[in-house]
Amino acid sequence: MSNFSDVMDYIGLTSGEAATALNVSEDEIFRWCDTSEAPPLHIWQRLVRMFDEIRISAEEAAKSADLDQLDASDLNKISLNVPGNAASEFAGPKRAATAMAVATLVRVFV
Repeated sequence: MSNFSDVMDYIGLTSGEAATALNVSEDEIFRWCDTSEAPPLHIWQRLVRMFDEIRISAEEAAKSADLDQLDASDLNKISLNVPGNAASEFAGPKRAATAMAVATLVRVFV
């Protein structure tokens, strides 16, 4: 495993989705995940932009929640879309953003 692989897993991308989003071959994705060879800087930068799209989407969802009316059962009903070019096309980034938004809102109950 590699840090590249960890970031892909965190974002929720499959190798095929990553290849599409990053405009590279799936073989390159496998190589960057399974060997010590790192992707070029522009690939890291695209992953960071995707991560930022996820983070911003989660933050906006948490900010827009009506905290006065929120109860614990609402946390299981949150669903959101991720705006942006790369992250919006795939289910994994949507799950990551939703998980981040739920985690942020759970803090209200702590």
